[in-house]
Amino acid sequence: MAEAITWAMLLARWTEFARSAVALPKDGAGGRWRESVPAIIGLQAITMALRDLDEHELDEDRSLAIDTASVGIDRHTDNLAGIWVNEPWPEELHELLEDARRAMADAGASGLEWCVDGERASLEHPAELVGFLEAAGFVGDLYLAAPGQVLSESCPIAFLHEPGGGLPDEDVIGAVAGFLDANGVGSDGIRRGPPRQAYRQFDFARGGPVRDLVAWMGGDPRPGQPLLVPVVLEGQAQPVALPQRRGRPADPPPLEFEADVSEGAEAGE
Repeated sequence: MAEAITWAMLLARWTEFARSAVALPKDGAGGRWRESVPAIIGLQAITMALRDLDEHELDEDRSLAIDTASVGIDRHTDNLAGIWVNEPWPEELHELLEDARRAMADAGASGLEWCVDGERASLEHPAELVGFLEAAGFVGDLYLAAPGQVLSESCPIAFLHEPGGGLPDEDVIGAVAGFLDANGVGSDGIRRGPPRQAYRQFDFARGGPVRDLVAWMGGDPRPGQPLLVPVVLEGQAQPVALPQRRGRPADPPPLEFEADVSEGAEAGE
């Protein structure tokens, strides 16, 4: 069971860690770097606390914690801008800000992802599941592998998201898990974090698909056919094509992951 904690407690824990771990350049504009230490520690602490959110159940609203983190990032950014006014920002500071903003976006986009936990799997049309979610008042997003599309072991096959990145109601999670279980996808491949997409990439000179590539869904689209399609967006059912019946489904191509999207990767890793 996740540990109950407040955002203030989580941030304080990581602030102390960042304070002990921060390393500054020993040459260059030493004075500016020394002035930047509080903002550097603050940004590092916020980044690590945001990445840690999925490991804890907050005593307060998760969206409020993310909003508070956003205010903190803006404050530290303004402080750094005042310190480095009329001076080019060091690359290390740009990286700190990029990491903090990505961690905030990932925290808001977080959800539950199911991966294929057998040799391969494909899904039937989710019409009945969508009807249940509508009746249950679900207001989030659900992505599923396109009906009839065969995916290989460890490939993402479903992603369930609640606004703000919190966990959906248990009956919603149970309904999605039940649909996947009926289609041969169990609970061994569940992860929590930001969404990933799988792209089926083709080389028609070689006669068809050459690989399925897993990348972060929030990044730039990759070449190829996205294998996960939106089934529900912001609580609204989306049109989903029926599976094509053309005899025995083709075997999936080899599965690969982008460098920063390893199997079972958590947010920000």
